[in-house]
Amino acid sequence: MTEKSLFKRILVAVDGSHTCLLAQELAVLLAKKFQSKVTLVHAVPEQLLDLGVKTPADIPKSVLEEISEWFVKKGEEILRNAQAIFSEEGVEIDARLLHGDPAENIINLAADKKYDLIVLGNRGETEAEVFSLGSNAEKISRHAECSVFIIKEKTKISKILVAVDGSENAQKGLHYAVQLAQKFNAEITVMNVMERRLFGLKPKVAQNVGEQVLSKAVEEVKGISVTKRLESGNPSEKIIEVANKEEYDLIVVGSRGLSRSKRFFLGSVSDDVSHHAHCSVLLVR
Repeated sequence: MTEKSLFKRILVAVDGSHTCLLAQELAVLLAKKFQSKVTLVHAVPEQLLDLGVKTPADIPKSVLEEISEWFVKKGEEILRNAQAIFSEEGVEIDARLLHGDPAENIINLAADKKYDLIVLGNRGETEAEVFSLGSNAEKISRHAECSVFIIKEKTKISKILVAVDGSENAQKGLHYAVQLAQKFNAEITVMNVMERRLFGLKPKVAQNVGEQVLSKAVEEVKGISVTKRLESGNPSEKIIEVANKEEYDLIVVGSRGLSRSKRFFLGSVSDDVSHHAHCSVLLVR
C-alpha cells in the first residue's frame, strides 16, 4: 500500500454545538499529526426561509434586516470562538463566513477548493436521536466529493473498525485507517460481512470468498498489526452491532462500492452506518 500523506487540506464546519466542539478538537489533532491546513467555515441564513420558517409578507423589512444582522454577528462570534481553540493549540487557520444553506456552501467550497476532508459534528434533534445525523450533516455526508469525518461521542481514536468488501474504495478506506492508526497508536480490525442471500452461496463457499476479500485487503498493509474478522448477516446492521457492542471509537467505510450484483457491500451501507452507529464515522472517497 503506497504511503501518501492524507488530509493536507481540512474544512471544518462550525456552528457552536457540542458535537461541533468535538469536531474542532479532532481537527486540531489531525492538523498537528498530518501537518494540515485548516479552514473553518460557518454559514448564516440569507433569509428566514433558510431556517424552515415561513416569512409573513407583512413583516417590516427593517425587522428582517435586524434578524439577518443578528445571525451575521452570531456567526462571527462562533468563528472567533472556534479560532481561539485552534490558536491555543498553535494551529494556523483560515476562517470564512458564508451566506446561505450550510450544507450547499460546505459541499461547494470543498469541491471548488479541492479539500481532502470535511470534519463536522453529528447533530441529533432529540436525545433519542443523539447518534443520528442532522439534516446538514446528512446532506454533506451524501453529496460531498471528498472524504467526510462525522464526529459523534468523542475524539479518542484507539480502536478502528474498517469495513471491506473487495472494492477499490474499501481498500482506500483501509489505507486511511492505517495512517490514522499509526498517528494515533490505534488498533485496527478489518471486517467483511457476507450476505449469503444475495449470492445464494453455500456457507463454506461464502466463507472462502470472505476470507479472500479479507486477505486481499490486508496484504499490502505494512508496519502495523491488523486483525481480520469475518461475519455474516446484513452488512450495515452487523457493522453497527459490532462497533457498538465492542466500543469502537471509529468506523471507516468506503462511501461507494461497485454494483450490487458484483460486490458484497451494498450501496446503502455507508448511509446506514453514518446514521446509526454510536461512534464516529469516516466516509472515504
